Amino acid sequence: MSRYIQGTSRLEQEHELYRKGSRANKILILKNKGILYSFLLRDNRIYKVAREEKEEFPIGTVLLGKVSNVAKQFQGAFFSLEPAKGKNGGTGFLQIKEKADYRPVNREADGRILCGDEMPVQIIKQAKGTKPPQLTTEYSLAGQFVVIRRGSGRVTFSAKLEEEEKQRIKAEFEEWKADLTAKEPEGAGPFWKWDITFRTNAPFSEQEAWKREVLDLTGQLENIDRMSRTRTVYSRLYEPDAFYLDFIKGQPVSDLEEIVTDEKDVFEALKGHPYTALVPVRFYEDDRISLQRVYALNTRLQELLGKKVYMKSGAYLMIEPTEALVAIDVNTGKAEKKMEPEAFYFKTNLEAVKEVCYQLSARNLSGMILVDFINMKDREHEKELIEALKREAAKDSVTTCFIDLTRLGLAEITRKKTSRALSYTLREWKA
Repeated sequence: MSRYIQGTSRLEQEHELYRKGSRANKILILKNKGILYSFLLRDNRIYKVAREEKEEFPIGTVLLGKVSNVAKQFQGAFFSLEPAKGKNGGTGFLQIKEKADYRPVNREADGRILCGDEMPVQIIKQAKGTKPPQLTTEYSLAGQFVVIRRGSGRVTFSAKLEEEEKQRIKAEFEEWKADLTAKEPEGAGPFWKWDITFRTNAPFSEQEAWKREVLDLTGQLENIDRMSRTRTVYSRLYEPDAFYLDFIKGQPVSDLEEIVTDEKDVFEALKGHPYTALVPVRFYEDDRISLQRVYALNTRLQELLGKKVYMKSGAYLMIEPTEALVAIDVNTGKAEKKMEPEAFYFKTNLEAVKEVCYQLSARNLSGMILVDFINMKDREHEKELIEALKREAAKDSVTTCFIDLTRLGLAEITRKKTSRALSYTLREWKA
């Protein structure tokens, strides 16, 4: 039986299904003003946005850099990343760690970093202002199910996995490793050389899928090591995936209904790709209405970028990002007061907890956050509010922690900065 209703266009019906929230768990990939964007939609709301950035050194790039200066006052080293252009060429900064395994390829390793050393480095953070890109020598590759990095053969798991899932995957991995070692001792070498972390998507894959990914990524890392010993300085040893592939592999696939794009080349790239094996990919084409309009993206984005956010009850948040911190104020607004004040304030605050955590994640706000909840006299209500805030913050894919309540009753929260805020991502978006 068709899911569409007779007598109305397919597009009208799809828009209505989206409005009702029945087809909201999906990824959209589309262009706006010639720039490619990815959107994660869940429960009829935008949860994450990313865009294609034209960076000289994209995050994830591995190249053979050369130490140009060891800055002891900064406990770091500056690397040349390309031949000098005029007075200064492209540079990056590496924070030097004690007892790190530094391996220059142009001399024998002795644990030190010296001017002139050549070694593979990975871009982990983009340049900002006068600060150069940040580097690491502990380069890693992330797949859909695992992340593999230089180490000693440790196997770890995402903190968001259930203990039962961890134990099952660990048993499967150990059995596989033992089998490989027995059949081909030399072929099991990568397992002793690389650390493996199983991601939240791992339980939703077949064993053969994550096994293939482990072998593929360890093979790529071995290739990086091999090339670093034969290539000339400044050679690029690894180029990251297209940004939308990184976006897809970073999302839990368990609740994704589909990936939709109106870009033919993107659709062709996604068809049959390992990252889309668990999620259907659909090409959208209709000249009458754009994908952007079908999913009312302009309206959703306007809501996300505004200072005032209304909740279902009629209460609202005021969100004020500043240079130093993010201030959020909870107000009762037009919420109906059909109960005694204390119970009403408690109910409104609990509603605000979920909305605050959603807004922080969707807007990608980070750093220090202060939330001014409605004052409550009941200490038990206050304790329940804190516990609810901790539970909701733990759901964020980015590390988010409740710190304390100040003497003025402000909730202190920190959220790790992993990338720039939504307002920056949408700096060139045209409604």
